[in-house]
Amino acid sequence: MKKIIQTGGVVALVFALVQTVSAVPATGNIGFTGGATINSSSVGTATEVTGWISPVVTLDAGSFAGIALGTSVSISSPWSFNSGAISSFWTVGGFTFNLMSSMIASQGTTPAGYVVVDGTGTVSGNGLGPTTMVWNFTSQDPKAGTNPDSWTFGARADTNVPDGGATVMLLGISLSGLTLLRKRFLA
Repeated sequence: MKKIIQTGGVVALVFALVQTVSAVPATGNIGFTGGATINSSSVGTATEVTGWISPVVTLDAGSFAGIALGTSVSISSPWSFNSGAISSFWTVGGFTFNLMSSMIASQGTTPAGYVVVDGTGTVSGNGLGPTTMVWNFTSQDPKAGTNPDSWTFGARADTNVPDGGATVMLLGISLSGLTLLRKRFLA
């Protein structure tokens, strides 16, 4: 009886690991544009977005193809360019992106102010498993003669990111469990 219980435990563990490996990930990318307010007179010296102005979807590929262009996006603010984790950083069309971290990749004031921020996180929703995504935010100072208190931005999130071997590791654990199970049945 003890062998049956131990074997049952191994089978349950292997089943759980295989289910984790077989979760359907999101694919493709999604892009946004809109306006933003920042904590400086130039994005070249800014450190955060203090508010978002009408962000909308401008690119919808792969798993995001069902989201109509022009759909409003909810983005968390304030947002520091060099940040840690932010749960539900953005949401749109049934998808939620949880930011793990972000940092300034490039920033300057010549010839005009600009900033490029890169980040990573996970997206999930619409029945798809959590999927690693990269996040990229860009902005530049407004042109002369336009609203000096509003900056335009573009953002893009892409799911085509290597997973660092986690899937291979889980598959190896599952196969090891099956090997142990086979040995128990042959003993």
